[in-house]
Amino acid sequence: MADSLLEQLLALTDDEIEAMPVEERMWVAQTMERELMLRSPADFASMLSGGQWEPYEHLVYTSDAIVSMIEDDDCDILLIEEPVRHGKTLTCSRWTPAWYICKYRKRVMLASYEADFAATHGRAARELVTEHGARFDVVIDNTSRAASRWELVDGDGGMGTAGANGPITGKGGHLMIVDDPIKNSEEAQSPVMRDKLWEWWQSTFLTRREPGAKVIVIMSRWHQDDLVGRILKHPPGGARIKRVVLPAIAEEDDALGRAPGEALCPARYDKKALDSIRHDVGGAAWASLYQQRPVPLGGGLFKAPFFNHRYTKIVKDDGSTFFQLEDRVVDGETLWKFSTMDPAFTRGKRSDYTAIATWGVAPTDPPSLILLQMQRIRTDEHGHAPLIREVWNTLEPSWVGIERQNATLSLFSEAQRDGIVVRWLTPDKNKFARAETAAALMEAGRVWLPDDADWMPDFVDEVLTFPAAKYDDQVDVLSYAAIELVNRTVHARHVRKTAESPADRMWERLKKREKASKFHDTIGRLP
Repeated sequence: MADSLLEQLLALTDDEIEAMPVEERMWVAQTMERELMLRSPADFASMLSGGQWEPYEHLVYTSDAIVSMIEDDDCDILLIEEPVRHGKTLTCSRWTPAWYICKYRKRVMLASYEADFAATHGRAARELVTEHGARFDVVIDNTSRAASRWELVDGDGGMGTAGANGPITGKGGHLMIVDDPIKNSEEAQSPVMRDKLWEWWQSTFLTRREPGAKVIVIMSRWHQDDLVGRILKHPPGGARIKRVVLPAIAEEDDALGRAPGEALCPARYDKKALDSIRHDVGGAAWASLYQQRPVPLGGGLFKAPFFNHRYTKIVKDDGSTFFQLEDRVVDGETLWKFSTMDPAFTRGKRSDYTAIATWGVAPTDPPSLILLQMQRIRTDEHGHAPLIREVWNTLEPSWVGIERQNATLSLFSEAQRDGIVVRWLTPDKNKFARAETAAALMEAGRVWLPDDADWMPDFVDEVLTFPAAKYDDQVDVLSYAAIELVNRTVHARHVRKTAESPADRMWERLKKREKASKFHDTIGRLP
């Protein structure tokens, strides 16, 4: 395949360019600049925005995916799932249409949740082409300049916009874009509105495709059954689908290669800002709109309000520990502690996690669980025993419960040889059935969570999105702990206080004497 014009120009040496006549050198410089601008939407925006569009890594990645779809034909429908307020609309619905029209002189069709809002994108793209089109020999027809529909003087280029669920008049599109077709959470949670949007997608929007047209759907996810969810379940006949999924805070196997916990665009929203947003919007909205893991309203089996029961740990100068449970203070010495463990047996980027949680049983009425610590790591079978020993020695639980499976038999025996008290946790129900017990306890306000632990956001995200979450190891150890409490195999400890004052010591002696006087050496307790 012959090299592109840009590749040919970039191959010229400085000596070759220097030897050219002035007019030819000027042509080379202008042509190279033009071809560089047209290389991608990101290059187009970077060079023409005057610094108003920043080439953040995630936006360049998104731009490259658009180019790959159009020029490399690697898919037919590109799903771009990115958090709100991170620049996806400006990139995909304003700069991309202007770039596409200036480069290919073809037609773009764009739809959003409302016709007037979609027209704002059409107007913005029109102004970009008006301002910069002369560089690319592109001129807008003055007789057709409406924001919702404008055309080029030559060719079939131009742009039309429409509202999702509304009619689309005029010509079709070679590049079809749907940007945020859902207006708000109320619409997202309505089955009627979701069905209506799906009907519009099938019977109206897709019918406007020109032969060979490419489709981009841009969304922050609202619901499992939103437009992206339905496209994934029911792709148009034969369509190849590609996804760009970029959560606000990186998780495992991040598309950009970020380490888990890193912010998507620190220059706009750093980790601290995102943590504050997560706190403000709540778990369900955070998982959907920012992490692109939509959950049912309220969070599925586990509802968002369940996580409002938080405790504060108070350590006194003398080393004693107390737990503030709203208006009640619980002495740490009264907590009967135990641990639950869900081991995983492969180690790798895509393997499951091993989770071990330590719990305290608080002497409330009825007794409650206090989550003291959650550890969640990827390790193979060689890392399980050291993890149990660490928990046993530092937190001093009464026993450690291990999920019973063939692979854990040797771990159980090894822990016993180390002097650790271990118990089997028998998975006699499926994961969902086990989790129902935990959900009931949490709804009753009998599970207390720390208010400042750094591992809490991941715990809340996983539990709230269960069973749709990628992992469920933390849900498992929560479920086992809840079952133990409900079955009354764990209970609050009654701590006997040592008498300190002379009067207290005297009353202790009298109680012992009274108790002893009621026993006979032969027949036992007296009536």
